[in-house]
Amino acid sequence: MGFNVVKTDSNEKTTKNFCYFQSLGALVKGINHWSSVLENFPYGLGAMMLYFLLFQSELVPSLISIWGFIGAAMLVAMGLFRLLGHSFEFLAIPLILNEIVLAVWFIIEGINSSLIAYVVVGVLFITALASIASTDVFLKSIKNPDYLTAVAPQEKKVLIGVLLTLTLTASVVAIPIVIFPILKVYSETLALAYVISRIFEGIADATMAFSHLLVLTISREYVKTGTPSIIIDE
Repeated sequence: MGFNVVKTDSNEKTTKNFCYFQSLGALVKGINHWSSVLENFPYGLGAMMLYFLLFQSELVPSLISIWGFIGAAMLVAMGLFRLLGHSFEFLAIPLILNEIVLAVWFIIEGINSSLIAYVVVGVLFITALASIASTDVFLKSIKNPDYLTAVAPQEKKVLIGVLLTLTLTASVVAIPIVIFPILKVYSETLALAYVISRIFEGIADATMAFSHLLVLTISREYVKTGTPSIIIDE
């Protein structure tokens, strides 16, 4: 038994359209993937700067600073492994857990000491982490091998996922800006470098959000083209 595409001008045109959408979709997903990989470096290096400053300034308990610095170094290592094609995502767990602890500490300390900046930073960390945790739930269709047909029917979920990614973007950029006046007392250079690193991280996040929208648009158009006619030879 064999399968042949009916050789009509209409079907040939449709097949060409499919190839076009598949190539375009692969390109956009590639941009998304590499943005995700490269994001690990400004995120991890920026976190190392933050925890070094927190340790040096003794603004938080030393254990939190040391734990966070090691976790950030592990995240950078994960980025290097991803560049080589290995997905060791468990390496991000120590930093994620640390940021939860750090966020809670900032909020409690901020409330007890009437330091609004601490509370805001703590809330922003939690917002960023919550956005990361929930984004995958709404963007499952994009990871589907048959994403060109799977994404369009899940449009609302994808748009929510994009909104969460943009929320993440805003949070990661806002954190260093809010905490900059506190950190610059101990090292203005490192504090500024932390701001710059997280801005680069935010750019990577924004690129991923934009790529999700592009995949949704491509999927819509792909579905509209229909499917090529197939005949079966026995």
